[in-house]
Amino acid sequence: MLYGVFSDIHSNCEALERVLEFFKSAGAQAYLCCGDLVGYGPNPNECLEILRNLPRLSIVCGNHDLAAAGRMDPGWFNAYAREAISWTRQELSPESLRYLSSLRPRLDGPEWTLAHGTPRKPADEYFLSTLQYKQSLGLVKTWPLFVGHSHMPLCFKSAPDGEAEMSMLEEGQEVRLARRGAAAVFNPGSVGQPRDHDPRACCALYDSSAGSFRVVRLSYDVAAVQAKIRRAGLPEFLAQRLELGR
Repeated sequence: MLYGVFSDIHSNCEALERVLEFFKSAGAQAYLCCGDLVGYGPNPNECLEILRNLPRLSIVCGNHDLAAAGRMDPGWFNAYAREAISWTRQELSPESLRYLSSLRPRLDGPEWTLAHGTPRKPADEYFLSTLQYKQSLGLVKTWPLFVGHSHMPLCFKSAPDGEAEMSMLEEGQEVRLARRGAAAVFNPGSVGQPRDHDPRACCALYDSSAGSFRVVRLSYDVAAVQAKIRRAGLPEFLAQRLELGR
């Protein structure tokens, strides 16, 4: 099956629509979303409505979703994130709030496992090291594991010599599993707020039959989102960072 894999939308409707348009043109048959649907951006309700109506979607929540739904204390967030969460809470419709409240930060499927962060702490721990990969081997039953949270396209897997390896994935780069069900961790990067110095929306295609994962970058109307952020009265930094990819 061909999956469209995406994460960290952060209320960026223009980027989300561009990514889903690409998935449709690529022939994606189902979708995997690794959380952080809201926060930072100006269109939480619009993004959540799109996701609620997306067929064959498997989805988890992230730390920003939990905070916006009142299920996590945002006190440890930075000042920009806290302000955006406060604004988002006021904006969320009852339907959006119910949807966010229904999501879990980890989901174990028949061909994969989804977590926003790590399988150990799925809501809020960043998956950034080979040590975490080794620690996760006993915590995941169904591989590969798809994660988000770091806003960077990454891969963790076992090298031929048995050691763990980590790689930052470039646009168009394809990684293949050594065998069906082999242990590997894939991060598709961020749809709505990339942090690898490339402002384009980032997502991926996963072919479960071939065991292949390929990163895709897509341009979208950044200026339109920046204008919405400013009209909403959200922090100026949240608008500026979109064009910098950080």
